[in-house]
Amino acid sequence: MNSMSQPDRRCSTGPIWTVRRVLPPLLALLLLAGAPLPGPLDGLGGVAQAQAMLAARVNGVGITFELLDRQFEDLLRERNIHIARMQNPARARDLKREALDRLIRIELLWQEARRVGLVAGDDEVDRVLAETRGRFRSPDQFDRRIVLSGFNASTYREHTRKLLSGDRYAQSVVEREVRVEAADVEAFYLANPGLFKRKEQVKLRQILIAAPAATTAPANPEVDGAGFTRARARQQIEALRARILAGEAIDTLARQFSDDPTRQWGGEMDPFGRGEQAPEIEAAAFSLAPGEVSEVIDSPAGLRILQLEQHVPGVTLTLAEVDEPVRQHLRSTRGKEALDREVARLRTTGKVDVLAPL
Repeated sequence: MNSMSQPDRRCSTGPIWTVRRVLPPLLALLLLAGAPLPGPLDGLGGVAQAQAMLAARVNGVGITFELLDRQFEDLLRERNIHIARMQNPARARDLKREALDRLIRIELLWQEARRVGLVAGDDEVDRVLAETRGRFRSPDQFDRRIVLSGFNASTYREHTRKLLSGDRYAQSVVEREVRVEAADVEAFYLANPGLFKRKEQVKLRQILIAAPAATTAPANPEVDGAGFTRARARQQIEALRARILAGEAIDTLARQFSDDPTRQWGGEMDPFGRGEQAPEIEAAAFSLAPGEVSEVIDSPAGLRILQLEQHVPGVTLTLAEVDEPVRQHLRSTRGKEALDREVARLRTTGKVDVLAPL
């Protein structure tokens, strides 16, 4: 089977140069989450009791409700969902079914990895376990985590082997089925021109002296803050502009005197393009040369000055420049689709019984 029959024409992601792989290894998705693995039931008092404890069977291998509950909890943590705040019972059922589907997927890939001889060896398991332990602050913290996930050292080792093996089989499916040719890259490039355009942008620093728009004198001229008149604000901003022109750093002065929240970053503003700021700010910003300081700008919030740090011209990236990011995006998208198809095939050709009322 080859996924090239229908070239990918559309993409809902952001600019293509920010695209990352969307098909991370199965191990990376599940190992640190402590995803429990299904297995045979031991020590149960009879078939009826065993059946009552099963949420599903995958080719005769049971997935217990205990495993499902742990997987469900992991999924909630992964999505940052607090179960006590979930008001929609249907949403909770959907998430639990997703957790069960994940466990079924793990078991199917593990069983197929064994069938085709892709079981991970001891050296590979040892390497991954060492890497996983290294992500914890101490060995004790790692040991506590696996216990909380329902494992001991031995069962977690086999858990890792199963995930690694399933991942090896998943990667073999992607390598077998996914091809990305130059024509595919070009078709995607031509169908998504907006992804490859970078707008003209400017990067600036600013100082704002807040002042009400009204020019009436304050009741108490000695009071600062809200009592600043527009005239006094102008005197201060003009003095700060003169100091910058004399060589003082705008970031230092912004931290001391600016009334804008950007003061904590030395007045640094996020880069912006045309149409993204107030007209008076945009007009001044795009007229400056790098290093130049604007005249005083009147705005509803008060009086401000800008200094241009960088002017980034708008560009359209060429096909050659984006060839590799587009290839990676297409491989990832098609790889996920190929793996979904393979799991569906394994479910159809095997015997998967969902016993939980979900």
